[in-house]
Order: sequence, then structure tokens, then C-alpha cells
Amino acid sequence: MGSREDQTGDAWSVTQDPELEDLLRAWARQIKLAIRTHVPATLVAYNPATNRALLSVEILQVVRVTDAAQIPKGITSLIGVPPNAEAVLAPVQLKDVPVQWPSTSKGWITFELTPGDTGMLHVSDRSLEAWLLKGIPTDPIFPFTHALKDSVWHPGQLPSTKPFVPPPDVAATVIQGTAIKLGPLAVSTAIKGTELVALIDAAIAAAITAGAGTPGSGAAAFTAFQGTWNTGKALIESAKVKVE
Repeated sequence: MGSREDQTGDAWSVTQDPELEDLLRAWARQIKLAIRTHVPATLVAYNPATNRALLSVEILQVVRVTDAAQIPKGITSLIGVPPNAEAVLAPVQLKDVPVQWPSTSKGWITFELTPGDTGMLHVSDRSLEAWLLKGIPTDPIFPFTHALKDSVWHPGQLPSTKPFVPPPDVAATVIQGTAIKLGPLAVSTAIKGTELVALIDAAIAAAITAGAGTPGSGAAAFTAFQGTWNTGKALIESAKVKVE
């Protein structure tokens, strides 16, 4: 690598050999590739008792193959011919990855997880193991930096092939699920709205019974109201909620 003074004599510019420039560029890229920050991952299995997931990393590793006798095991494809070949490795699986839920010491939101759900791995700067065990400021002990094993998984990152259906409602807050529980101890499957409907039905029936055979009692009006009510209540959407 050489240098030269420009014509004004008060500044320097650097020139370097093309081969060295390519080498430095390749070296810089290798450093960047080794720094993991965020990686999409797909759920393989989830253990709610430990809040840990088995995940499949969605960014595939590609390695250069220079020797036909040393092709890596478990490759999914080989592009080119050694010594100028590239092997695509099978997806990496990570065990016991913590799942990150929106939570505090006073409340949290969780939802159903199903194999095939996608999300984003957030990779820690340093080893998480000591902190996860103690929950207090800790010396990370292990020398790893930006290692996939030191990740937490945030479910919900979707590829373009799996959009929200229907699309997100920009005019309302939506909570969607096959079953929704309000509170960790919710066990009743009865919808509180059902109790209100039953009470209204009973009130209308009582009014009709009390006015039966009594001219001017309004029983006919209640009968008409009952017909309208029966038609309307069938259109009331049922809530997929379990309430304490």
C-alpha cells in the first residue's frame, strides 16, 4: 500500500493495491457476517412451563467449498464446482430460547403458539446465561459476543407470504384468537353477555304473562317487542372470551 501527496501539498490521499483492497473488503465482510443482531426464526416446539422454544433459524448459512473431498455434511445444495463452489447448509436449530412476551411484574399478554409461527431473534451483545439464572447485574463470564445461542425470540414477525387476514384495523384495537382469557384464573366459559340476554328474555316473558287476558295491559306491545328482540339477538356476535 502506498501514499502520495496531492498537488497542493497540504493533504494526503491513500491508494492501495487492488488485491489488497479486495482482501480487506473480504475481511471486513467476514467480520460483519460474524456479528449477529436480528435473525428471523420459525417455531418448532414450545414449552410453556419453562417459556423456552425450539427454533429453526431462517437465514441459511452459505460456505465456500474448495475441496471436493471435504464437502460439509447436511448441505441442502451445492452451487458450482470445487474449488469455486458454495454449499448451502441446512437450517440451524436453537434449543431453549426464551420467548419474549409483552410483560411487567404486574401484567402480561401471551397468546397461542403453534409450530410454524414466525418471529424475530434478538441477539444479545454478550452471553445471557448468567443473567437469566440470577436476574441481577452479572458478569457474563463467557466470552461469546453476538452469539445466536444468546438470543430471545419475539413472535410475530411475518413474511410477505403470510400477511394478516383481514389486514390490521387502523381504526380500532383488535385482540384476535381462537380463545381469549381475561385473567390467569379465568375458567368459566359462560359469556357475561349471555346472562344479560337471558335476563331480558325473562323480563319480556314475565310482562307478556302478567298482561295476558287483561285489556290495555300492553301485552301485545311486549309480544311485538319480543319478536323484534328475538330477531336482533341472533345477530349479536358471540365473544370468544373466558371471563373470571
